[in-house]
Amino acid sequence: MSADDLDRRLVELLVEDGRRAYTEMAAIVGVSEATVRTRVSRLTSSGILRIVALCNPLTLGHQSVRLMLSVQGLRPRQVARSLASNPMIGHVSLTSGAHDIYLEATARDLTQLVELLDELRRTPGVTTIDQYVLTRLYKDYSWNGLRDQSGQRAVGGSAGAAGTTGAVTTQTGAIRQTDAAGSNGRPGHGSPTTDTRL
Repeated sequence: MSADDLDRRLVELLVEDGRRAYTEMAAIVGVSEATVRTRVSRLTSSGILRIVALCNPLTLGHQSVRLMLSVQGLRPRQVARSLASNPMIGHVSLTSGAHDIYLEATARDLTQLVELLDELRRTPGVTTIDQYVLTRLYKDYSWNGLRDQSGQRAVGGSAGAAGTTGAVTTQTGAIRQTDAAGSNGRPGHGSPTTDTRL
């Protein structure tokens, strides 16, 4: 799926406020509310866009960690799929380079973090784990600042078509995912769910 300038403008508005009403967005960009609703629905159903609420887990006293895993004996994608079901892991992706899998996870406290690491060590195929515990968070996933050559147009490329370029944001740590279209013309009024990343 490709995205045009209108799609990108709608994404920018949702980055500013993920609960912005469709009627307000329509007035800003100069199209009908129905057009905005259709465009947002298409972006979400295609996997380009996911509307979420982010929190900074460090402010809650949680342990937020980034993990690089190496895999042998099994296909990395097989291991990645098995890890995606873990509720403490908010992001799972295959990588190039020295490691095979990249994880982002949040634990309630140090004890739970140790339990997660023990579970990862017991995971079939996982041979090595490099871990990086976050001590302060300055910027989380966002399209803010991605303009022109910096990557905003990636939404219309192959990455967006594959659903790997999140448009609003996707989570590290605790996330609440909302429905793409609410009953009163707002994009997010659904039940919170745990997000396992696009």
